[in-house]
Amino acid sequence: MLPSPVLDCPHCGSPGQTGLFCSACDIYMPDPTGTVKKVTYNRRFWGSYLLEGVLYLVTLIIGWYIWLAFTAKDAQTPAKKLVDVYVLDIETGQPVSAGRIWQREVLVKQLLSGVVSAAIGVAWLIDYLWVLFDRNCQALHDKVSRTVVVYAPQGLPSSLRRPDEVLTGGARALPGRGVKSVAEELRELARLRDEGIITDEEYERKRQELVDRL
Repeated sequence: MLPSPVLDCPHCGSPGQTGLFCSACDIYMPDPTGTVKKVTYNRRFWGSYLLEGVLYLVTLIIGWYIWLAFTAKDAQTPAKKLVDVYVLDIETGQPVSAGRIWQREVLVKQLLSGVVSAAIGVAWLIDYLWVLFDRNCQALHDKVSRTVVVYAPQGLPSSLRRPDEVLTGGARALPGRGVKSVAEELRELARLRDEGIITDEEYERKRQELVDRL
C-alpha cells in the first residue's frame, strides 16, 4: 500500500522520505525510471483547472464529454492530455481506469463544485486551494477519489501501467509489432510476474484466459 515507509529517494538519495514524492527532487517515489514527477501547482491550476474550463466552454460542453471518452482510457481528461498530466490510484500507483476518471471528473468534482458549493458557497475554492497545502499535491476531490495527479512529459513508463493495459496495449506496449501470439503473450505475462509488476494471482488469472483462447 502506498505511501511507503521511510525511505531514501532512489533518484537523488535524499533520506527520510515518507510521502509519494521526494521532498527534495519531486520525483514520484514508486517510479523506478525517475521520469514521473509531482505536478506543480501552476501546471495543475493554470494548465489543468483553467484550461479544462476553457475547453469545456469552447467545445460547447458536449464536445468535452466526447473528448473525455477518448482520453479517459489513458487516465487523463482533455486538459490533462494537453499538459502531460495523469491520474493514478494512490493505493496501487497505477493509472486509474476510464470508469474511475468518469467517476472522479463527473460525479465527485461536479458534486463538490455544484451541490456542496450551493450549500456552503466556497467548496470549489477550498478544493482548488487544498493543493497548496497538501504534500502530495492532492485536491479534495483527489482525497475522495483516492487518486494522485502526476506530471509525466515522456508518458507513463510500463512499470506504472495497469497489467491489462500493458498486455493489451498493442503497438504502445511493443512498438512496431502487430497482434502478439498467445505464446508471446504468455512470455510477456511471465516477465511481468518475475519483475513484480503483477501479482501471482493476476498472473494465474491472465494465464488461464490466454490458455482458454487456444
